[in-house]
Amino acid sequence: MLHRLLLAASLLGTGLGLVGCNQPPPPAASTPPAAATPAAASAPAAPARPAAPSVADLVGARGSSGESELQSRGYTPARTRGLTAYWWHLGGACVRVVTNQGRYQTVENVAASNCGH
Repeated sequence: MLHRLLLAASLLGTGLGLVGCNQPPPPAASTPPAAATPAAASAPAAPARPAAPSVADLVGARGSSGESELQSRGYTPARTRGLTAYWWHLGGACVRVVTNQGRYQTVENVAASNCGH
């Protein structure tokens, strides 16, 4: 008899626990969809790249003077092969400098890949 009472009590308790299961879920909080929020408004803007200054005026410059001038304009040496040097500027410019008899014979913009970028 005691066994039947315990069984009935456990069934009754289980049944009471299921009473609210057929209720609809509470309404979701109203938040705008992620696509409605512009990403640019929440993300910080990337810093602007400085424009690479022209270097065409360096043709004919002495090698050492040309190097100093390139550095003062924000260029850094990327690589050298023989008498040809490649200089990189953070503005995204790669410059090729060919030296002949101690002077800059050719100074020209080339693809960034020449500077390893």
